[in-house]
Amino acid sequence: GLKGATFSLEALKVIWIGKVVMKALGFVPGASVHTGRTTRTAKGVGGSMIRRRNGRCSVVVKVFTNPWSVSSAELGSQLFALSLFPYLAFLRSIGREETDCPPLAVRGFQFLLVFVAATIPAGIYAKVAYNDILANVDWLHGGAESFLTITNLIILLGFKDNIDGSNKKESRNLLAKSALGASLLAWAALVFLGSPITPAHAQPGNALSVLTWIIHVSSLIEWLVVMDIIWDRAQLTGNEKWKGLTWGMIPLHTSGLLACTFHLFYNAQVLDPLVTMQAALTCIGNTTMWYAARRIPDGRANEETRKAVSSRDNDETGIRPIENSGSSATEDLIKVGVVSVVASLFLHYGTLFFDFPFEPTLPLAMAFVFVPTAANVSKWVLRSRSS
Repeated sequence: GLKGATFSLEALKVIWIGKVVMKALGFVPGASVHTGRTTRTAKGVGGSMIRRRNGRCSVVVKVFTNPWSVSSAELGSQLFALSLFPYLAFLRSIGREETDCPPLAVRGFQFLLVFVAATIPAGIYAKVAYNDILANVDWLHGGAESFLTITNLIILLGFKDNIDGSNKKESRNLLAKSALGASLLAWAALVFLGSPITPAHAQPGNALSVLTWIIHVSSLIEWLVVMDIIWDRAQLTGNEKWKGLTWGMIPLHTSGLLACTFHLFYNAQVLDPLVTMQAALTCIGNTTMWYAARRIPDGRANEETRKAVSSRDNDETGIRPIENSGSSATEDLIKVGVVSVVASLFLHYGTLFFDFPFEPTLPLAMAFVFVPTAANVSKWVLRSRSS
């Protein structure tokens, strides 16, 4: 019927978009190149057959025929491309009427596709014009990443406007803790920058600018705030399935930490496995978010029961719930901005006084990623037990 045809059309769109993304990221299932005259047939690395005929060489790539021949960079590109499919499935689930997600938040999740679309040409241009990866071309990198920040802002505002003031306490606490951490970073930066001590190192040419750091840091903080607000939404509506979406968002936050850690060590080649891990967690995170979004409608029964009980109690007592005057969205955005700026100034200037960013090792980099992740997971475990 019509629904089947519509789904088939969407499936074709997904396949086409996937092919475009995979080609842009360097994953090309098949290619043809011109060579000298020869008729020799050879078997390439990983099981690829190269047939040269009349001066033309056609390469047929058998992906993963030999998994040990796949490089870290190639695997990362393939995983990033693959992550698009579960995210499109997530968009389909979160946008369903029975999910009851705020419309602006749905628009925010959809806007992430603009970030994907902007990253592809930016990465291609960085390779063609600069013969380098996107992360080492700051103006292109920051411009593309800014769409991710905009995405998170739209999602944050969408959920924020849908929650009353009594559920803003946790968001304020999160920002207060972030502000405290940023203040400590600022104090450290002032101690170093305001002292006669000169930096131990010069700024590398591929260092992120302050603006690009702000874009990265703010995206991480905004994502944490969104996780918090979604958890509050579960408590407000009585639909506990929303908490599953918060849990599903954790891998994507860790993915962002991996990206920032890679930049903290000035995109050192020895840390290329971080990029592969980032791609893998992006794929996993998109999948867990899709699974969580699919389950949200299952909790609507509890939500309707809670609304009915609340309405009955209010009618009997004549008392309406009192809303606390929580901080407005504008105030929260200002706080996020201040925290991001202060932290970014330290990451850009303050780290020059230390040796560790210039002596990258994989174990040290992993510590920068998984210690904050462990703290993030612990927070939600404690909140689950207390609720």
